[in-house]
Amino acid sequence: MPRADLGSNLDRRRIVIVDTGPLWELVLYRAVKELRFVNLERDLTHFVSREAYENCGSFLFSFRKKTTSASVVAELYGKIQDTQRKGRSQLWGLVYEEFRNMSMDEDVVRLLDMQSDFVAKYGPTDVSLIEIARQNVDQKPVILTLDSQLYTECMRAQIRSDLLIQVCNPL
Repeated sequence: MPRADLGSNLDRRRIVIVDTGPLWELVLYRAVKELRFVNLERDLTHFVSREAYENCGSFLFSFRKKTTSASVVAELYGKIQDTQRKGRSQLWGLVYEEFRNMSMDEDVVRLLDMQSDFVAKYGPTDVSLIEIARQNVDQKPVILTLDSQLYTECMRAQIRSDLLIQVCNPL
């Protein structure tokens, strides 16, 4: 993740909760550009330019705290398993680097603490992200996703959410 100007520290927002899609996009971009995994380039959906990648980095840096759900890490595992075996270790290396660079926290939301009807409708990962937002309501959380269904549910639940496309291409 690119680092933003440290002078903007004073205005940093409180907490961003990152979904699988944006994290995977960060890993894919770096895999294509740094590791030359050109076969993964077709999977990039939002970081079609360096500027889009840098815009996302600046957005993430604007938050004091970055967190995700343990369910997101499980989804990243599934995405990495769908790639060629010989590059998986390197992809995990990029995941670890991104987490370290962002000082990413992981929160665990127990299945039994989630409403079963929401899990049936949205899946445990999306529900866990919403629950993390609810647990941090005093920090004015923002969920970053590329999932329009999650985005819509967040709006309905009065939880701020930004789509990755908006972050990559700000007005």
